[in-house]
This record gives sequence, structure tokens and C-alpha cells, in this order.
Amino acid sequence: MKKEAVALRQLSNPYSMAQQNPQNQRQRLPEEEGFQEPFEFHPDDMPPALSSTAKRLIIFASIIVILLSAMFIIRDNVLVIRKLTVHGITNVPWQTVALSAGLNASSNYFNLDEETIKEGINRNRYLVYLGMDKGFPNKLTISVKERLPIANIRYIGINYVMADDGMILEKVRDNQLVEDLTTISGLSIQDIQVGSLPALRRNDQMPACVELLQELILQGMMANVQDINFSEPGTIYVTTRNGYTVHLGNRQYLRAKVGTVRGVIQELQKQGYQGGVIEATVPGEANYRPDHT
Repeated sequence: MKKEAVALRQLSNPYSMAQQNPQNQRQRLPEEEGFQEPFEFHPDDMPPALSSTAKRLIIFASIIVILLSAMFIIRDNVLVIRKLTVHGITNVPWQTVALSAGLNASSNYFNLDEETIKEGINRNRYLVYLGMDKGFPNKLTISVKERLPIANIRYIGINYVMADDGMILEKVRDNQLVEDLTTISGLSIQDIQVGSLPALRRNDQMPACVELLQELILQGMMANVQDINFSEPGTIYVTTRNGYTVHLGNRQYLRAKVGTVRGVIQELQKQGYQGGVIEATVPGEANYRPDHT
């Protein structure tokens, strides 16, 4: 009975049986014991050495990549226009000139095209392109003439603001906005649009008007001129703000005629004569007729 009890206990505990029979245990593999085979070096396992030609090609390609990278860095940073100077502006901001010229934050020194800049600026009715000067590596100077409101033409109830070269700058209905400008009257207007010269039926009127306006500005008389009238063919009448009516005749010798009128008015004011008619149709000569009061 004891032997049977012992046998039953052994059957119920197979682990104890495995301990009693070492032959029944599984043998561990060398890998399970952390065993590694020794490393054997074979010369055939080495990668083939690069030839001198291949090395030179790699070096050359690396230099090309570096040079191209440097060129892009210089182009995008060093040769971009950073210093812009604009000459000739009074009321127009320099940013407006830059935009009209087609310049932006990425404009490159070598990509500047003067003809493109000129066309862009001249499309702005307030600007006239005069020239440009580049300074390596990132400087640009642009010279322009700014058109200023000088005169007013009233046509079919609308006021058209004009510059000294005849360019129409604005169209306004409020008379108070143009009351300080010289009025141009008597023009045979066929068509008038903002951003262009008036189209006239008489071809001699606009050249005479522009020439007279520029001469009055040059000799400092523009602020004292209230009205310029071209109603009579070949005859120009000027009315000043201090009451003088000036007859200049035709457009010939306007510089001399305006200079004569300017001197005569100064002398008349010194002598206390206000208002009247000044005949200055001949250069260097003038006749004065005072107003009859």
C-alpha cells in the first residue's frame, strides 16, 4: 500500500519525476546560453576602393553644388534692391513710384529693365519718367517729374484738373476744389478724358496753352493768374488776380512777352496803379491803359 501511494504521488507531480530522470530533460541549444560564433574576417567582404577618377568626380560635383547654393544665396539676398531713392516727387509717395515701376521686395539688380520701368512710370498720369541710375549691388535711383495741378478746364458743367503739360489729372464737380487753380477758357474741346491730353478742334491751341503755362511757372507768375482765354484765334488774353487784363497776341515770343508783363506789373504796383489793360503783343514793349472808374 505504501508503494502504491508513493507511485500515485509521483504521477501527480511530473516535475518531481523530471528531476529524478535527468535524461528526460531537453538540452539547451548553444544560442540559448548566449553563445556566439567567433567573427571571421574575409578580405572579399571589403567594398571595392573608389578609383581616383570617381573621387575627382565626387569632389567636382560637391564644388558645383556649393557654388550654385552660394549663387542662389547671393541672388536672393545680396543682389536684391534694398536702397531705392526717388528724385522729383512732392506729393506722390515713393512707394507709388516703386509700384508704378514694377519694383517689389524681390527685384534683382541684374533683372532691372529700364524700358519696362519707364513704361510703368509713364502709365501713372501723375508721373513722367526722367531717368534711372543703378549702384552695385543693391542700389537704385529713379528720377521723375511729378505732374502738379496747375489749371482747371470747365467743360459741360464738370471741372477737369490739368497739369502744366496738358495732362488731365482729375475730374471733379465741386467748384470749391478748383477755385485756387487758374481757369483755362475758350478751348475748342472735342473730347476730354482723365489720363490724356484734351482733344481740340484747333490744333494750335494746346501747344500755345502748354507753352504759356510753363512760362508763367518759370517766371513765377502762375499764382497770380486767374484766367487764360483762347477764344479768339491767334490771340491770348490773361487776367491776373490783382485786376490786370493782359493781351499777349499770338504764341510767338511768349518768354519775352511774359517777362515784359511781369516787369510792367511790378512797376505799376509801385506807382499805385491797380487794374487796367496791358498790351504786350510785341516782345519788350507794353502799353498800359488804366481802368476808368
